[in-house]
Amino acid sequence: MRAWHLPAAAALALVFPCAPREAAADGPPGVEPPALPPAAREVDIEERPGRAIDTALVFEDMTGRRAPLAEHFDGQRPVLVTLAYYRCPMLCDLVLRGLVSGLKRLDYHLGEQYRALTVSFDPRDTPEAAARKRTATLAALGAGGAADAGAWPFLTGEQPEIRALTDDLGFRYAYEADTDQYAHPAGVFVLTPEGRISRVLYGAEFSARDLRLALLEASRGQVGTAFDRVIMTCYRYDPASRRYGPYVMGLLRLGGAAILCGVVTALALFRWSGRRRRQEGAR
Repeated sequence: MRAWHLPAAAALALVFPCAPREAAADGPPGVEPPALPPAAREVDIEERPGRAIDTALVFEDMTGRRAPLAEHFDGQRPVLVTLAYYRCPMLCDLVLRGLVSGLKRLDYHLGEQYRALTVSFDPRDTPEAAARKRTATLAALGAGGAADAGAWPFLTGEQPEIRALTDDLGFRYAYEADTDQYAHPAGVFVLTPEGRISRVLYGAEFSARDLRLALLEASRGQVGTAFDRVIMTCYRYDPASRRYGPYVMGLLRLGGAAILCGVVTALALFRWSGRRRRQEGAR
């Protein structure tokens, strides 16, 4: 499955920003578009729902401390995982900004209903670079207090661990030596509290509704309110649009349940009213 839902020209411009404008432009009808640059042909996300990532892989956080990924999965809260390299000239920042924008419209709180994790896929990235990127991201989110201290770490790692993690996630990227940049897809991985892939949200913009439903789905309804769990039955992820949309059967079930509750309530009131009239007639 392709990693982007944008039009082809926009996707190429975002994923491979160093490509010449002519290569990204759509040609006239009936004319074959120019071929993608070699590195961009390898860019993709292979969806692997239900697959567990290797949480024994060791990465270094923004303070220079090395720890396994298992430290970031507590078995209670789902985790939003982004893969980015910290000197990326465009797409990584767009994904992080898009994620922050969606999370700011979400009435869930970082560290309470969910955690987040950003991992660099460039082995040359340093903890200092991770710290700078994390500071800017948390500032944009309006987070960074004591409760958020460990809720969104930014990690760096060695090539073997990076490859193992990206393979587990199905994240396909490629290094372009001529420009010293990476071609890579855009998206956010939503993982269960135990570290299994639940959903991939594609692109560089993420609606609060999609984030809410993805987190609810990943947590199996354990986060959020009772109303959120009702809403979750009325929406389903549509692979074609790569968005959550109304689920007809869920809406019908909810409507049927509402009608049934109404009928039961009406019958109860009718019986109560009849009993009361009989009691009054017997006096």
